[in-house]
Amino acid sequence: MKRTTKRKLFSVLTDDLEHCIITGNTEVAIHHVFNGPNRNLSEDYGFIVPLRPDWHNMMPYSVHMDQQFDESLKRKAQTYYEEHIGTREQFIAEFGKSYL
Repeated sequence: MKRTTKRKLFSVLTDDLEHCIITGNTEVAIHHVFNGPNRNLSEDYGFIVPLRPDWHNMMPYSVHMDQQFDESLKRKAQTYYEEHIGTREQFIAEFGKSYL
């Protein structure tokens, strides 16, 4: 079922959703660290970051095209989860695998 209302987004990975975490630029796209079927979990837990569009999905170095960059954010999110929310086993149950 598609949502009809937008939720207020928050991030546990940055205090500032208005500026790119790489460049500080104010033109940003919100990146869900865990996308696809886990997109809602990213929103629930605050696993989102602001990225300038080129860093999001427009260039070879963008998070959607650079596996190392993508996995570095996943590791940060998993570390937060394990320090503040639950165990590694619980993380794997929710997100499908461990990135640590």
